[in-house]
Amino acid sequence: MKRIVVLLLLIAMLVVSCGGKASNDPKEVATQFVEATYKGDVEALKKLAKKSEAEGFDKAKDSFKEINKMNLKPEITVSSLKEDDEKADVELLVKLKVDGAQNAKEQKVRIHLIIEDGKWVVDTLSQE
Repeated sequence: MKRIVVLLLLIAMLVVSCGGKASNDPKEVATQFVEATYKGDVEALKKLAKKSEAEGFDKAKDSFKEINKMNLKPEITVSSLKEDDEKADVELLVKLKVDGAQNAKEQKVRIHLIIEDGKWVVDTLSQE
């Protein structure tokens, strides 16, 4: 299970580091991005990430379909926010439960956002 979660976040990280609903709140965009990642919602990920990453998400569409079948249920809490006029760093605590599991796994996810066309979008992410 942990390998799948790590793989899922690595795919999203690779797509973002190589190119939902838009929001002017970096905490909301970061949270929506992680939710979309765990749901395997490629269309939402494309809207929430910088434009140059759309093709990368399309290439990983099959992997995200498999993730969607897993019915992952993340609980996401914003741990911290550092923001200025053009960039923001959001740290999230993600607790993940899979259907039928008793225990939730926890991990920290850091998301770097930038302003693109007047909106906050995901630039890069990392996990611990």
